[in-house]
Amino acid sequence: MRPWVLPLLLCCVNFAPAQSLVTIDSGTIEGASFGSAPDEIMFLGIPYAAPPTGDLRWKPPQPLARWRGTRMANAFGAACPQPEYPDDKAYQKELAETFQPYFTQHTAEDCLYLNVFTTNLPGNNGAKKFPVMVWIHGGGNIGGSSQAVPMGPALARQGVVLVTINYRLGALGFLAHPALTAESPHHASGNYGILDQIAALQWVRRNIAMFGGDPANVTVFGESAGAVNVCYLMSSPLARGLFHRAILESCTCSDYVSPELKKPTRYFGGPGTSEEIGLRLMRDLGIPDGPQALAQLRSRTSQEIVDVSGHDRTVNFDAGGTVDGWVLTEQPAITLAQGRQARIPVIVGSNSDEATVNVDEDLHAEPTVANYKAYLKNEFLEDAGEFFRMYPAATDADVRAAFIAFDTDYGFGFPVHRFAANMAVAGQKTWFYYFAYPGKGQYAAVGAFHGIELKFLTGWFRPSRWGKPDSQDSRLVDLMTGYWTHFAKTGDPNGPGLPPWPVYNPKTDLAFEIGFRVKLRPTPHAERFTLFERSLKSKLAAKPQ
Repeated sequence: MRPWVLPLLLCCVNFAPAQSLVTIDSGTIEGASFGSAPDEIMFLGIPYAAPPTGDLRWKPPQPLARWRGTRMANAFGAACPQPEYPDDKAYQKELAETFQPYFTQHTAEDCLYLNVFTTNLPGNNGAKKFPVMVWIHGGGNIGGSSQAVPMGPALARQGVVLVTINYRLGALGFLAHPALTAESPHHASGNYGILDQIAALQWVRRNIAMFGGDPANVTVFGESAGAVNVCYLMSSPLARGLFHRAILESCTCSDYVSPELKKPTRYFGGPGTSEEIGLRLMRDLGIPDGPQALAQLRSRTSQEIVDVSGHDRTVNFDAGGTVDGWVLTEQPAITLAQGRQARIPVIVGSNSDEATVNVDEDLHAEPTVANYKAYLKNEFLEDAGEFFRMYPAATDADVRAAFIAFDTDYGFGFPVHRFAANMAVAGQKTWFYYFAYPGKGQYAAVGAFHGIELKFLTGWFRPSRWGKPDSQDSRLVDLMTGYWTHFAKTGDPNGPGLPPWPVYNPKTDLAFEIGFRVKLRPTPHAERFTLFERSLKSKLAAKPQ
């Protein structure tokens, strides 16, 4: 077992080994060491497309101009513009204290950067290519960055080449607007963040061999909105052939209605069209409709654009993704149900206590019975009463627990279960997990919360919240990194020293529990998913509103 303890990074970041120069299609870059071994090399802040600024705002990513000389690749590039949340600075401070001096976090509209971690540079090792893992970060498609989850060292040491990417977020990444549709040769708008991810995968195909990676063996993986994006990529004809396996943690796009460009639907977030969301943003900024509207939108600062969603919930890009006829040709939930997605092996699953940390944010209101019922009515219309009876709350004091149970099933358990079933019906090998290892320290009260499994793919446990990791934590780091990287290597998570993980069978409907115990168990709350499935089919069949 290679060491996973990340403070080894501290002493070695400035050292540039002799074989840290790589020439890619845009020029030569020089990396730096991420550990004490001479083959542990990282290349940070590599641009993969032209800056999406000025007239390139709200356009597909454009080719990057070549540079002369050698570009230093020893610090992360800017994250894409996004809201700032109360805990962001404290979290970033702790990351920086561990990963000095190369961890940085700042935002700018020039943000289309990626990072590569490798132990297999051709000049240092043999000619054998390593499998490639491409990480797509979460954050609701309105926040996050390539550097926010520090998994590079832990996974690269397991014999893969890891790539982490930025992509445009929020309104800057997912805005649809009639004027944008009109200027597009594809008559489409609204999926720029997904197009960024596709451009990054194309970069990987062209360049990753120079880092010792195999462009014919690429696994895309993501958590939360990152998993939704993996799901979009599996659904999009534009991404076919760019990756060969997929891991989706705590979300998919199989269980909701996405907004459509011009056809009104009752989508996840509200009724109407994607273009109407863009028109609302324009009006919130005080820009009149007319021939100069788009120029005026492009003249506004990125912060002005980002701020609109903070005070107008109807300008909502939380799920991202528009059915535009080009990037997404139909509702992804239909694509997956009909078996028209990329036919590749997948890992998919969720955590036992997903919704414990975001109750007020997900409910969009104080946890009262009246607000809970209003939420259910808005989401499920005539089915709201049935959902309330399934997840009841007699008093305001009961609402938090009821909503956690509901949201854990609705936002996470049902979508990953539906995705696993869709894949199995299509004949794709699927490994279905249920992560049940609870948090420690300040996290003890919230169980196996949303995103907790990422700690075991990084080996980094936030000191102020978790405390010092113990032998149980270390064991699970080995287990999770082992399953994930073996899947990337072979298309099957099973490998030496790992408890056997059977392929998912919808007839027996067993999930693979990963926690203090590692075992098969009946899918939690599967009996409740019939109502979610009925509601989804009703939404997909509904006439335009």
